[in-house]
Amino acid sequence: MKLNTKTMKFRFILFFLLAGICLQTEAQRSDKNTAPAMTDGVVYSLPRTGIRIHVTATREKLFAGPYAQFAEAMLGLKNAPMADREQWTITGVEVETFSEPDPDCVYKAKGWAGALVSLTPEGVIAGINAQSESTAMAAPVTTFLEDQPVPDFPFKDLSMNPFFEKPDSTSRNVLVAKTLQEKAQEAAHTVTKLRKRRFKTLANGYDEQLPDGKAYNVMVEELGKLEDEYVSLFIGKSYTGTYHYTFDFIPDNNSASGEVVFRFSDTKGVLPKTDLSGKPMQIELKKLDGLAASQSKLKSTAASSSEVYYRTPGKAELRLMNGVSLMAFTRLDIAQYGTVLSVPEELLDGTHHILFHPETGAIKSISTK
Repeated sequence: MKLNTKTMKFRFILFFLLAGICLQTEAQRSDKNTAPAMTDGVVYSLPRTGIRIHVTATREKLFAGPYAQFAEAMLGLKNAPMADREQWTITGVEVETFSEPDPDCVYKAKGWAGALVSLTPEGVIAGINAQSESTAMAAPVTTFLEDQPVPDFPFKDLSMNPFFEKPDSTSRNVLVAKTLQEKAQEAAHTVTKLRKRRFKTLANGYDEQLPDGKAYNVMVEELGKLEDEYVSLFIGKSYTGTYHYTFDFIPDNNSASGEVVFRFSDTKGVLPKTDLSGKPMQIELKKLDGLAASQSKLKSTAASSSEVYYRTPGKAELRLMNGVSLMAFTRLDIAQYGTVLSVPEELLDGTHHILFHPETGAIKSISTK
């Protein structure tokens, strides 16, 4: 069957239209697996290192006994404290690092590289063409814990005897308070009786057989507690508590010397650096230039259009000083003491997977899988 000229022209036109549609559809399919080129770019930061100092302090609060002045005369206890006092001691210092976005190292990745960059929740570069693990950075914290409760007057039982003389006709039935010395004598007498009672219990010196086992142990223990309670009326009571404090310090790009982190007082404990009643605890951070100098020598001077940067951290020595006394010493990796470098453009072709350390911004791994 012969086709006329109009029919053949119509079929040719229809063929070319269908071919164009197929080619366009195939191009769209292939573009799904290709990262779009970013014209404006993706903003990201490099991390900087902060120093977190954990301080442990012990507080001892001593209450002088109400009968302290009679301790040696009535019980033979020497050097009994005559006044209340409070003593603080630093018992531990720990140093660790944390990271946060560096406001001085904010960049924009453009072109194909911008579509390949992955970031942490804080906006720090974490990977290129790779699914990075999300690691949340610790927020800077400076904490002053409230003091543990200490009673205003811890002596609940001052005597087993009344505080007033028994009224009689000579005093016209008026209550007469006993003197402090008389109450101290009664308390000392009670201590003596408790010691005798405990001795007889331990020596089984009673005519009637005492219970044994658990009841016997409880009796001896309670007698000891009563004796300690009454002896404390002469020698006083002390309360000891341990407290934990955290301070953060963010170094700049240079060494630091004489920076006050917190203050400390033997009678007030750990204080903020703004409280001038305490002695300053200072930080000395010495930048070790050897590693950074070697990194800078290898830094390329050629301009790069990728605009994707990473960081190699530097080294530093940290000293925490209490005046001229050394409290803590350690060596640390400090990101801002290192060198900022650009990722080679040949690694940004979409076939390489790069992961970064979110803590320092250094390259963690490069692979093609």
